[in-house]
Amino acid sequence: MIKDENMELAIDEAKKAAKRNEIPVGAIIKEDTGKIIAIESNKTRELCDPTSHAEINAIRMASEARKDIYLSDCTMYVTLEPCLMCMGAILNSRLKKLIYGLPSPKYGAFSSNFSTYKKKEILTKNTEVYGGFYQTEISKLMKEFFENKRRGFDGNRY
Repeated sequence: MIKDENMELAIDEAKKAAKRNEIPVGAIIKEDTGKIIAIESNKTRELCDPTSHAEINAIRMASEARKDIYLSDCTMYVTLEPCLMCMGAILNSRLKKLIYGLPSPKYGAFSSNFSTYKKKEILTKNTEVYGGFYQTEISKLMKEFFENKRRGFDGNRY
């Protein structure tokens, strides 16, 4: 397997999210210069905000850091394929590239059966999308997280 320090950083962030009882998804945004301008994870429970996905949080952080809503010279690395909501934010922020780890056949906006991304007429921006990296490691992380939840029901629904 080819090692990628960016995806490994996103995985580390996902592991931190799991320790905080968040679904383990991590994301980073990196400029073409190589500078990392956002490192984030899911915070839906922490912030009591269903829109606080890792991708949204990273876009917010990167936009704030740059004082610009457009990230057209940036790449996002995220551990899990983004959902439709996150796809909208990715396209609206004009990210140059999206690189995701584990595909999400049920909720993924890019590879699922209901994917609108496949319909070229809805795309108004050009974001390159690549997926399927570090699948074994990320899948293990996700399975362990949900198995632990099932074993010791803590009142949280996932």
